[in-house]
This record gives sequence, structure tokens and C-alpha cells, in this order.
Amino acid sequence: MNNPSKLLTLAHEAAANAYAPYSHFQVGAAILSDSGKYYSGCNVENISFPTGSCAEQSAVSAMICGGDICIAEILIYADSKKLITPCGACLQRIAEFSTPKTLIHLANTAGIKETLSINDLLPHCFKEF
Repeated sequence: MNNPSKLLTLAHEAAANAYAPYSHFQVGAAILSDSGKYYSGCNVENISFPTGSCAEQSAVSAMICGGDICIAEILIYADSKKLITPCGACLQRIAEFSTPKTLIHLANTAGIKETLSINDLLPHCFKEF
């Protein structure tokens, strides 16, 4: 683990900028790439619900735009007492840019509560490692 507290700070800041007028559920994600760069994203809802973006999707897109393609660590933060995990689509997105060593930190208003691998959360993902 490099510095999950920095990931928590970045994801918390991103969640504060989430556009969630329909669910009122703010989520932020922060990535540490294998090159050592940090990226973040938040959920962006749309009245046409399928066209919104999850925080993880936003963070992965920022990473790709920044020139990186490998997630060393990702932290998902929900502005909630409940701990959340990425949705299935986001798990597949994370898997696309992960290795078996990629760490996935799950956090809520109480801090980082769990750290897992992509194989823990999506054991039969559509990918060859």
C-alpha cells in the first residue's frame, strides 16, 4: 500500500463535487496509477438515468486521459455510513486496467473499512491475467 490516506482525501474531495440531484448519493473514487500519478472522479447523474457516470468510471477515464493504463490502487468513497462496493460495470472497468496485485480500498464517512483485490470482488471477470 502506497498512501491510502491520500486516496481517501482525493476521493472525499471528488465526492463533494458529485452531481447527484436525483439519488442524493455522492460517491468519489481516486486512483493511484502504477506510474505514481493520482486521478479522481465523482458520480455524475443525468435525468436519463442510464447516461450517468459512476465515480469509478470517471476516475478511470481521467487516468486514461492522463496517459496511464494500469491501476495500482483505487479507493471508492461513499458519503454514507454504509460501505459500498463498485457496481458490476465498474468492477469490469477496474478489472480492465488492473493486475492481480491491484488494491481496492472501500471507504465511507468512518474512513477506509476494507481493502480487497479485483479477484475478491469479481472472481470470474472477463479478463486474462
